[in-house]
Amino acid sequence: MELKAYELGDLIEFAPNGVMAKSFAAPMIRSNEEWCNDVAGWVALMADRRIDLDHLLDESKTETYIHS
Repeated sequence: MELKAYELGDLIEFAPNGVMAKSFAAPMIRSNEEWCNDVAGWVALMADRRIDLDHLLDESKTETYIHS
């Protein structure tokens, strides 16, 4: 699984795809209860692909993670 850089708000995350990035980061942005009350906000949440940040990847990581 190749990890790539994605941006979600203030978070930079490495994930195999945007869907995984969104699912992993969403609970860190807002609680699940808040997302349940704002389904439109959940749908609008986008994981923007950031090719320019791929060089920050920690090669030792194999699972989705938030870059610190």
